[in-house]
Amino acid sequence: MQTKMKAVGAAVVAALLISTSSAPAVSQQAYPADTVTMIVPYAAGGAGDIVGRLVADELSRRLGVNVVVENIGGASGTIGAEQASRAPADGSTLLLAGNAIFTTAPHLADVGFEPFEDFVAIANISEAVRMLVASKSLPVTTVEEFVAYGKEHPGELNYGSVGVGSTGHVATVDMLSAMGLEATHIPYKGAADVVQAVLAGDVQFMMDAAAVPQARQDTVTALAVPGGEQLPEFPDVPALASVGYNSISGTGWQMIMGPAGMPAEVVSRVETALKDASADAKFIDKLTKAGVSPRFMGSAELDAALRADFERFDEILTGLGLAK
Repeated sequence: MQTKMKAVGAAVVAALLISTSSAPAVSQQAYPADTVTMIVPYAAGGAGDIVGRLVADELSRRLGVNVVVENIGGASGTIGAEQASRAPADGSTLLLAGNAIFTTAPHLADVGFEPFEDFVAIANISEAVRMLVASKSLPVTTVEEFVAYGKEHPGELNYGSVGVGSTGHVATVDMLSAMGLEATHIPYKGAADVVQAVLAGDVQFMMDAAAVPQARQDTVTALAVPGGEQLPEFPDVPALASVGYNSISGTGWQMIMGPAGMPAEVVSRVETALKDASADAKFIDKLTKAGVSPRFMGSAELDAALRADFERFDEILTGLGLAK
């Protein structure tokens, strides 16, 4: 009996030693925060908000933490971004951002942060292709009719966007310049608000990814896609370049950023989780149903792409007379 008790005691001690020796490995894998706030700098209902919530669910599951979405809209997303830039750089705060926050907005106004000094790029998740659509109340069905109407009714057209400096706003200004048209810009806090304004006829047109689901439902008049490529889903909707108007493509990215100074291993953990999610067929299906196209870019690739677009939009906005 004594021998048996010694054997049991030895087994317990051995188990404790194994548990103790493995504890550091487990702690190294633990995410540094139990709860993570993901700031979405837009109002609820738009593509960015929807993608943000999908990403929050994925990160919650893959990192084993509670990821909570906080909507902080306004000023084309820069208000929420500024708040994120001042958050502790310990992984407890992430930002779901559109690329315009970093590539166009800083050229137009003081946004309260430095794009490449106050943030670290973690990963890009998806991209949303914008569409030019008109309110059903506007008596046009083609780009040609839209241009003709604008020239026959100078100063009568107005359009909505998610804010000054947003990619949709800049792409629209570029398009109007190419068409020789003038229209009044009305900024809204979120894409869902712009959609409602178009549906109500409060604004006559918009250029945003949020317009695509409305085009599917035929609640708006689909006129064109900015840039040079059509959307396969809409074979009868031309690319602007194909009808004589070279324009900015207007593609919007949905990406995850963090405050500068985040430990490299924390950035890597989030990047890896998002990379794994981007290879998951169920997550891809969710993104597609949300109206965006999956497009993963890792930290280094995303950082390089943002810096290149920052320089490109500096030239574009200066040329359009919009740069500060």
